[in-house]
Amino acid sequence: MDSMIEFIQTHRPYVDVAQALSAVVNLIGWSLGAILLVRAWHNKAIHSVSVGPINIKMQQAAIEATAAATRDWQAKSGQPEVDVTRIRSTVGRAFSPEVADRLIGKAILWVDDNPANNELGVRALRKLQLDVEQATSTEQGLAAMDRRHFDLVVSDMGRGDNMRAGYELLSAIRARGMTVPFLIFAGSDGPEFRREAAERGAQLSTNSIIELIDTIISHLG
Repeated sequence: MDSMIEFIQTHRPYVDVAQALSAVVNLIGWSLGAILLVRAWHNKAIHSVSVGPINIKMQQAAIEATAAATRDWQAKSGQPEVDVTRIRSTVGRAFSPEVADRLIGKAILWVDDNPANNELGVRALRKLQLDVEQATSTEQGLAAMDRRHFDLVVSDMGRGDNMRAGYELLSAIRARGMTVPFLIFAGSDGPEFRREAAERGAQLSTNSIIELIDTIISHLG
């Protein structure tokens, strides 16, 4: 040990030069890595970054967005206080490695004639790195499905004077032979609605935004 210290002291200028060169090499390496990462992300060659602090920040943003959507919807519908523990659990599951790898980038079609009602819910889903497209009618929804692939469909029930528009969209999709998961998000949530929705081939009927998001994660993740 003493001989090593003596060597370093004797050759201090060379050691300083070596340390400086090492710092420059590290800086170049990190800079090049950052450039390649940004280019790969831009070209959609990768979908996520799993660096600890970044992942934690993204997860916290998703929790906040989901909580905001839940509070907004429950205030409108007169439901009980927000269950923050459940929100954290749901979002945490979405960011777990075994789920996130399958969840990221999946496409959702959300059909509702009043999309402003779902603005915060859509924002929460996008914070989970899901691709959400909105449509305001059955016709628009079906046209969107003709144009691109969707991994899941969310629909309201009543639109204008048609109080069963959600079922009509579901029937039209199933008539095409498409088995895409179909979730009904509406103001009513009685057992009779859940039962009829299941009989018609829907995977869920709910008026709970957190149940909706939780089910989306289960189906896509």
